[in-house]
Amino acid sequence: MLDGGDATAGFWAEEYRLNLLISEYPKPYVAFMDGLVLGGGVGISAHGSVRIVTERTRMGMPETTIGFVPDVGGTLLLSRSPGESGTHAALTGAHLSGADALFLGLADHFVPSASLPALAEALKNEPADAAVARFAGEAPNSVLAAQQEWIDACYSSDDAEEILRRLRAAGGEAADVADTIETKSPTAVKVALVSLRRAAGLSLEEALEQEYRVGLRFLAGPDFREGIRAQVVDKDRDPHWQPASLAEVSRDDVESHFAPLGDRELKLSKERDNV
Repeated sequence: MLDGGDATAGFWAEEYRLNLLISEYPKPYVAFMDGLVLGGGVGISAHGSVRIVTERTRMGMPETTIGFVPDVGGTLLLSRSPGESGTHAALTGAHLSGADALFLGLADHFVPSASLPALAEALKNEPADAAVARFAGEAPNSVLAAQQEWIDACYSSDDAEEILRRLRAAGGEAADVADTIETKSPTAVKVALVSLRRAAGLSLEEALEQEYRVGLRFLAGPDFREGIRAQVVDKDRDPHWQPASLAEVSRDDVESHFAPLGDRELKLSKERDNV
């Protein structure tokens, strides 16, 4: 039985409709991804047609830190990233540089932050592609791109415990990443992994519908509330996850997050047909 939370469910439904609208908007949608672009910020930027990052960009989907999973179409976006780099970004919730966002396919152009005011003026009178081309420059090197070899080797498994074993066996920075993942909600880590694998074959509409289904399940469970408490309310950074380890999260536990919601389903394609 799902919890209450009708206001949250309603907000997510509207948010996801907006994400889909942005992806299909007939006019150029230019996103300045300057500074922090986290969670919902990814949804209102990375689905745009012209996505700009700067040297100040700090981007990410940090949901596993708060007992949740990437949403706003993030599972689809990250499932399309090179190799297993999107899986790494989703499970760790790491903050990404502008160069990393470009590598992951979450952005298109690098523009120095000092040039953004002039670019904004140019966009008033010039076609978006032409204006951006005048101000875009070469991005710094992506850290994720340099880590691609061990990321692909470690994250190619569909089993979260096996991924951690491989990370620890790889040693060095990979072992540090394993430590990071172990601080996240075990349920969120396992569900996020399956969400990305399933999203790979979906449209954005279908991915958003799946994320809505999964999101309402987390809303009814203990980890989302506990993660918000630990990170946002009390800020003790000491969440007590239930279950507390990956080994305690069963396959049935994971699959239950994807179960149909009945009349609570978010039916984006049906809504479009009825417009």
